[in-house]
Amino acid sequence: MRPLRDIFRVEYGNKLDLNKMDQSPFGISFVGRSDRNCGVTARVLPLPTLSPYPPGALTVALGGAPLATFVQQRAFYTAQNVAVLTPLDESMTVRERLFWAMCIRANRFRYTAFGREANRTLRDLEVPDVVPEWVATTEIESLDRWRARRAQSDIKINPSSWPRVPWTELFEIHRGRYIPTLSKSLGSTPSVSSSALNNGVTRWIDVPPEWPAGTITVARNGSVGQAFYQPRPYFATDDVHILVPRGWECTPARGLFVSTLISAEKFRYSYGRKWSLEKMKRATLPLPRSADHVDWSQIDSYMSTLQWSAQTL
Repeated sequence: MRPLRDIFRVEYGNKLDLNKMDQSPFGISFVGRSDRNCGVTARVLPLPTLSPYPPGALTVALGGAPLATFVQQRAFYTAQNVAVLTPLDESMTVRERLFWAMCIRANRFRYTAFGREANRTLRDLEVPDVVPEWVATTEIESLDRWRARRAQSDIKINPSSWPRVPWTELFEIHRGRYIPTLSKSLGSTPSVSSSALNNGVTRWIDVPPEWPAGTITVARNGSVGQAFYQPRPYFATDDVHILVPRGWECTPARGLFVSTLISAEKFRYSYGRKWSLEKMKRATLPLPRSADHVDWSQIDSYMSTLQWSAQTL
C-alpha cells in the first residue's frame, strides 16, 4: 500500500459558494459534496479571474457525502470542502483514474459527515501499490452507446399492474444457520448476514459454503427485507432467509430484478416487526405473467437495456 500523495497532487479546490455564482444551463460544471450526478450540483457562468480545473481531474468530497469520488468529464469549479486530485503521471488513462476513484470510495466507511471528515487525512489515505492488469482490458460503455441501445428498446414496465405471484411458487424458502462467532476463523467463504452493505457479506470464514450461487438472500433481522442476488456459493447466518429458485434459472439479470422488487417491500417490516419464515411463505411478488407462467423473457429484455448491463449481466 502507498499514500495517495504518491499518485496525485492533492489540492483543496476553489472553495466557492454556489449562492454567489451566476447559474446557467450551459455553463461550467460546479462540483459540490454530492454523491450524485458526478458530484455536479449546478452549472455556472465562468469567472473572469479564475480558470476552471481541466477535464480528467478527480474530485473528492471531504464532507457531505465523504469520499464521493468522480473523474470529471468537463472543466469544473468546486464548492467548499471538495478536493481536486491531478495525476502526477499525465499519461494516466481514464480506466486507471476510474480505478483509483473506486479505491478512494472504498474507504468511505472511515469517515462521517459533520464528524470525522477527510480534510486532514486524504493525502495520507493508503491505496494499492499498483493498478491490476484487468483494469487495462475492462470495457467502459460510453453514454452514447448506452443511449443507442436504449433507443432500440421500447420496453416499459409497470410492476403495479402485474399480478402478484406467491413466493412459494417461485422459491423454496430456507433459513440460515447459527454458528458462534468464536467458532469462525478467517477463510474464503463469504458469510451473508443481515447487513444492507456489500451484498450482505459481513466477513469471509473457513466454513464450507452451504448455499449455491444463483440464489437470493433476504435479511429477516437487522436490515429487515434487504435482498441480494448471490453470485457465488456462500454461508448464510440465521439472520438471513435463503430463496432457492423453484423450476426457473436465477440468472444475474433475473436475480437482481427480483431482489430489487423484494427490497421494495421492506418498508412493511422493521427490527421490531421481523420478516419471519412464516410471513415470507405467505408473501407475494408482482411479476409479469404469460399463460399462467412468469414471463422471464420480458424481464430479461428489460434488464438488457439498463446502463452497463452488457458488462454485468
